[in-house]
Amino acid sequence: MVNVSEVVAARLRHMGVDRVFGTPGLAVDPLTGALRGAPAAPGFVQARGEESAALMACAHAKLTGGLGCCVAPPGAGALRLLGGLYDAAADRAPVLALVGAPGPRGPGGRTVHHLAAVSVYCEEVSAPGLVGDALRRAAQAAVADRGVASLVVPRRVLAADAPGESPGEDGALLPSRPARRPESADVRRAAQALSHGGRPAIVLGASGRTAGAAARDAAQLLGAGIATTALARDALPDDLPYLTGVAGPLGSEAAATLLRECDTLLLVGAEDLDPGLVPDPRGCRIVTVDREPGDCPLGGDVAAVRVNGEVTACLEAVIPLLHRAAPRSWRARVERLVRGWRADGEARSNRYFGTSVNPRSVVAELSHRLPDRAVVVTDSGTALDWWTRHLRLRAGMRSLLSGQLGLPGAAVPYAVAARFAAPDRPVIALVGDGALQGGGMNELITVRRHLDQLAGLPPLVFCVLNNGDLNRLTWQRRAAAEDPLIPLSAEVPALPYAEWARLAGLPAVRCDRPRHVGSVWADVLAGRGPLLLEFVVDGETPPDWAGAVGGARPVPSRTRLGALLRAPG
Repeated sequence: MVNVSEVVAARLRHMGVDRVFGTPGLAVDPLTGALRGAPAAPGFVQARGEESAALMACAHAKLTGGLGCCVAPPGAGALRLLGGLYDAAADRAPVLALVGAPGPRGPGGRTVHHLAAVSVYCEEVSAPGLVGDALRRAAQAAVADRGVASLVVPRRVLAADAPGESPGEDGALLPSRPARRPESADVRRAAQALSHGGRPAIVLGASGRTAGAAARDAAQLLGAGIATTALARDALPDDLPYLTGVAGPLGSEAAATLLRECDTLLLVGAEDLDPGLVPDPRGCRIVTVDREPGDCPLGGDVAAVRVNGEVTACLEAVIPLLHRAAPRSWRARVERLVRGWRADGEARSNRYFGTSVNPRSVVAELSHRLPDRAVVVTDSGTALDWWTRHLRLRAGMRSLLSGQLGLPGAAVPYAVAARFAAPDRPVIALVGDGALQGGGMNELITVRRHLDQLAGLPPLVFCVLNNGDLNRLTWQRRAAAEDPLIPLSAEVPALPYAEWARLAGLPAVRCDRPRHVGSVWADVLAGRGPLLLEFVVDGETPPDWAGAVGGARPVPSRTRLGALLRAPG
């Protein structure tokens, strides 16, 4: 007779979960044993910590569009899980968390309480006969409500005989709730509002990622410019001449100008857009397309035309009713704006002072050499600034990040999950040295554990930007004080990252010469398997949003003043 854990493992597989991320513990040993031992079970990846396991499950859900799953023991394990689960909740990624209950027969009340705060569904399962229904309801809630669903299951239940069930019985994931059909009247009002705009703009958000082609068609008809949120960065290729980049408080200046100057704004699944970026509705027509009324980033008080339903279907219903815009002077203005912004970025990436590597050039040179279908992961900090500014994605490429929460250290677990979810794609993670020390180094051990499995796959590159500082924090402090001479204020302990990786058994490359950045990237991307790539970069290079601190360009340290006139190398 099979036990409950074997039934759970088989049902997860039947639901489409092909990998579970987690940490072991006495309370969940029956489940982790079933995941490791049964041929019909999902694979099990043991993370170095519970937060990383949840981050991996979140990244898996974002990349595949399916259900992510993580396992953790109770007590401290459940508390450490919460950081990653909040990331999934903030970005509305469907994740199922299976957590043990403390003690041989003790209740999991405290665990349930903590998990309930982050979950769209949370239940403690007290008897073997209840596990099947609870698992189905939790998975359904995670998928339908796009969030975290949590089950707390005691060891005695996980180890008990399954009452009269075969492992795969009734295990299919129920279909998600039917998509809302847009109201015809709303569709007509939206088309009318959009067709009368003289300076239209479109923002594509996380829930509108799959509507990229429809948004492009709408932009062509309206003569509109397009911006994306960070989570929808890969919805459209960056070679579109009217794509202005990421709209965010520290995002693209081209996107910020687009939103400042537009008189008509179409928000497509843009629930993750910062409401502070939306123009005043008294001077701008606003049309929102969202799955549900509550998804709108503007709240209920803003005067806007709202269309609710499956986002792509809604937009496709609006497009035939749009009138072609004329004249096209606004589109020409947007395209000039984009050309100037990109040319300025290229020029900035070619500058350097002294002998340090310009961090802009690291991402710009990567962008020129990105392999087809690459997955690019970024962390928070200035790595995010360079990813926003200098990375140019082509069709078929993907990007991943902790969007709303901006969790430092998420990039390495994200990249590990991306490698397992997409073994045929190159994966590149951009990580700051502070973020790497904040947890990412632990998951490099996970990579080392699976090195034999990963060595023959396309490159998995962990690109570390070593500037010895929590650099975005330093620039934020300089901006707040309007003083470019504030010294580095959040120094990171010096560590030879490439040497550390080699000590852990991973291949590694270190680059500290500006003229070698391109050739190093070419060599690394031509290889196979995991590798840590350390660039020693200049911490005095300001992000775009900090470039005018104090009314002028930040002044480099005195030790570099003599190098200001050196030509780029």
